[in-house]
Amino acid sequence: MVEELSASLGASGDAERVHHFLRYFRTGPGQYGHGDQFLGLTVPALRSIVVPYRERVTLADCDRLLGSPYHEIRFAALLFLVHFAERMEKRNDRAGLEELVAFYDGRLERANGWDLVDVSAPKIMGAHWRCREGGAAERKKLLKTWADSGNLWRQRAAIVSTLSLVRRGRLEETFWLAEYFLSHPHDLMHKAVGWLLREAGKRDGEALRNFLAAHGGRMARTALRYAIERMGAEERKEWLGSTARARSSSSAGDFALSADLGRR
Repeated sequence: MVEELSASLGASGDAERVHHFLRYFRTGPGQYGHGDQFLGLTVPALRSIVVPYRERVTLADCDRLLGSPYHEIRFAALLFLVHFAERMEKRNDRAGLEELVAFYDGRLERANGWDLVDVSAPKIMGAHWRCREGGAAERKKLLKTWADSGNLWRQRAAIVSTLSLVRRGRLEETFWLAEYFLSHPHDLMHKAVGWLLREAGKRDGEALRNFLAAHGGRMARTALRYAIERMGAEERKEWLGSTARARSSSSAGDFALSADLGRR
């Protein structure tokens, strides 16, 4: 099955699109996608190809697919895992979801692209958490492990997986991780943090504004812009201006302290 599916995906690729993907997913030396390879498949085409295989594939097959050097084949494996999660949730198969999450956690580094994380983490973890009401301490322990991992994809999975919680009105984990990642150096994390804050703000605008008032001056500009995207033009302008002033004031204070220490 693995060889059959891989061959089908390869035959449906587009060489011209490969060149675009290599640039779009930043595969150059030193970039986050360095070394990744592509077949040149669009996501709709990929989804349509994998559908007939969904009832035949096993976790062992997914393990092999996730080991592929090709981005789209790993994407296919993650679509299968999402399908498993949705099917298990419908049956309230807690044991199955426990096994699936352990499998996903053990191979999360193979979801080494922002699209691979985003297509899988919210749905797989969301299905698991919805079947385990009251497991807040266990959930936070896993999220902290991912956040502390030092691996970009696990860290993105941590914040992005909370989308499933936000959609149920639970915002605590999102705000906690957004604060945790305030000083993260990578732009992909700034975008993820801003995106999740924006989604949290749809549920509770006051909570988002309180977060921005407390932490906006420390937020990366990209994260801030994403977070306030749904606000009106005037309010967006005010937040951009006030946080810029707070950032400038903080920088000036740091400089003055450094100068004072230097004189000592």
